[in-house]
Amino acid sequence: MSDIDKTITIENNSGKPDYGKCPVCSNALQPDWNDMELLRCPVCRYVRKTPVIVAPGQIVGHKYRILSYLNGGGCGSIFLCYPLDDPAVRLVLKVLIKPTAVGRKRFRREAEILSSVTGNSRIAKIIDYWEAGGDTYIVMEYVEGKNLKELARCCCFDELSILQIAYEVARALQDIWNGFSIIHRDIKPENIMLDNEYHLKLLDFGLSKQCDCEDGSLMITMANSVLGTPGYMSPEHFTDFKSMDFRSDIYSLGATLLFLLGSKSCNKENCTMMDLYRATLQNSPPPEECFAGKCSVGCMNMIRRMMQQKVEDRYNSYEELIDEINTLLSSY
Repeated sequence: MSDIDKTITIENNSGKPDYGKCPVCSNALQPDWNDMELLRCPVCRYVRKTPVIVAPGQIVGHKYRILSYLNGGGCGSIFLCYPLDDPAVRLVLKVLIKPTAVGRKRFRREAEILSSVTGNSRIAKIIDYWEAGGDTYIVMEYVEGKNLKELARCCCFDELSILQIAYEVARALQDIWNGFSIIHRDIKPENIMLDNEYHLKLLDFGLSKQCDCEDGSLMITMANSVLGTPGYMSPEHFTDFKSMDFRSDIYSLGATLLFLLGSKSCNKENCTMMDLYRATLQNSPPPEECFAGKCSVGCMNMIRRMMQQKVEDRYNSYEELIDEINTLLSSY
């Protein structure tokens, strides 16, 4: 029996068991010794329950063995795993926690969308998808690297690097919009990763939408809910999300570039939805003082146009945006 067969946790470089990080404050999770199915954050008291069938050391789908917990949120958990027929390969397993009808539809939609764009090198590839016993699974390529939010904690982005990131993300979004009428709907630093060779990968299509779907099967939204991440949502996220198109992703990309420049989000935690909406309107486009000393006038004007309050005042195509990025890049 191998070491992985003997344990339910993986040891990190310090020799201590690694139970993953808290998705709220990023501190290390610890086991709840009163309930071994629970992990708790000792700082913010976040609690996570891992499905019994998905724990380090377990085999899922008769094909994959779980190595360790990576991260997760309110609807799912993400694990590092490997295929039984090739232990050297590393993959990511996404598991839907507490599946609901809407949750299963979203997971199924994400799998279908990722399958349709599997040839795009700027998007993390889907490997496998299945449903069994009320549980839903997606297996994807493992991208070893850091997302832009993690990178922003340890390094500063100059204008050249920001423009290069803008170009790569815009190309990825251009491909899924022009080829499949897909919008991502959750562009933010956490969903954009640079691997160890500095190749960009766009992640997490859980909120994505195919705009030309006639039967409405992909319009999966809870009543009176807003899908997205505060600070990166366009104004129409709050008012007219069903008619959103690629220009909402352009807005969110602009907000991401603003974050990389070091400007803090105007939206605060613990606000009501109306507070968030007002803050978004007040900062669309962001005032010029947000850019003081951070980038050139040309880069500032591009981001401000991307984040215009009215969709018709933003770039009218990805081609137009990419041309603008290339013009700015040509000065380097």
